[in-house]
Amino acid sequence: MQDARLPLHLKLIYGLGDHSINVALVALTMVFPFYLTDVVEMRPLLAGAVPLVGRCVDAITDVYMGRLSDRTRWKAGRRRPFLLIGALPFALSFAAIWSAPGIEGDVGQFVFYAGVYVLISISMTVCAIPYYSLMPDLTDSYEERTAIMTFRSALSLIGTLLIASLFHPLVDTLGGDAPAWAVTGGIFALWIVWPWVPIWWVTWERPPKEIADPVPLREYVRVIAGNRNFGRLLAFFSLGRIAIDLPLALFLHYFTYVIGKPAYFNDMMFTFIIGTVCAMPVWLRVSRGRDKAQVYRFSCIGWMTTFVGLLAFQPEWPYEGMIIVSFLSGCGYAAADMMPWSMVADIADEDELASGERREGVFMGIFTFVRKISGATGVFLGMGLLDLVGFTPNAENGDVVRYTIRALTAGIPILCILASLRIAFTYTLGQAQHTEILETLEAQRGERVAD
Repeated sequence: MQDARLPLHLKLIYGLGDHSINVALVALTMVFPFYLTDVVEMRPLLAGAVPLVGRCVDAITDVYMGRLSDRTRWKAGRRRPFLLIGALPFALSFAAIWSAPGIEGDVGQFVFYAGVYVLISISMTVCAIPYYSLMPDLTDSYEERTAIMTFRSALSLIGTLLIASLFHPLVDTLGGDAPAWAVTGGIFALWIVWPWVPIWWVTWERPPKEIADPVPLREYVRVIAGNRNFGRLLAFFSLGRIAIDLPLALFLHYFTYVIGKPAYFNDMMFTFIIGTVCAMPVWLRVSRGRDKAQVYRFSCIGWMTTFVGLLAFQPEWPYEGMIIVSFLSGCGYAAADMMPWSMVADIADEDELASGERREGVFMGIFTFVRKISGATGVFLGMGLLDLVGFTPNAENGDVVRYTIRALTAGIPILCILASLRIAFTYTLGQAQHTEILETLEAQRGERVAD
């Protein structure tokens, strides 16, 4: 059983993969909707549909990529080569979506941006699914998996910090026009591409089992759907993704059109991320000897504080109050984000005991699809509602629009977190159960070697 502590350098370098992915995802979630509505001047409904189309493609690519990496048998490994194959297309497509080609008309704009978003989704999938699926190969340890996720989450949040603190200010520094957006997108594309070579270099994979007769994909999905803990995990994780992606997509609108102080956006995001990074070592210590679902439930309570504050916040209220609320929210969000990813690796062990196969690729494919599609669906519905109430970019909007932005930024996330918290109480794969699973698997592997 691989329960020894992993080297520090491996945890740091492995975490850079989520850093790269999150730089792209946060830019596309946090800045891109504002870019579409206020720079391209696309209708909010269409602006919300662009990521939905791109991420719906993941319904095919994520799951099939997971299955492909499960069944690949290259000498260089079944997952690691994909990190190098997907890295360059990932960066190039990310740069292209900010190229601001000046297309006229709603149809032409939508086709271009949705098409490039699809390319980003596919190339990101080629990197992301094999990358996530490597974690169960790196260690069997229940607690070391949480430690890896702590590093991943910390580096992921540094990616969020880069986007929140640098992307829009860099655009303004470069002139704020369409070429400035294109140059900024190119700079961040270079940042996205570089981590994948060192990740490929330091990671490893277990020797795979012999390939059995091909199993239809629908059979994989049927078996996985029958795993109750995985279904519960998907449910409360998807609600959590809506609770983060929807407000991220509207924070710039919230501070620009509701509070009237767009500069608050960078300060709030910076404080939120500082709170998250500071809390991660604390949550890692708290998680020792505790079930991950229990830690997740604790964290949700703190996470909701920012949304309660944003729901009530008024333009004339003290700036310091928003900073305090943002910091506390980051402290809660730290564990709410990292715990579900660590739990997927445990689900793969539970599935191996039931099926005799290692199918973490398919699990990760479905999980990352849920990550993307749930958030994109929430953003699409939110932007559609904004379109319905008559939002006008670069203009003064009425009370109905402002109340709608406030509700979408804070009220809906509160309801999603409460629902996620309720479902998390039904999750039953804790530390004791996982230890028993690993002991049984170890015994079975020993028997196979003896035979």
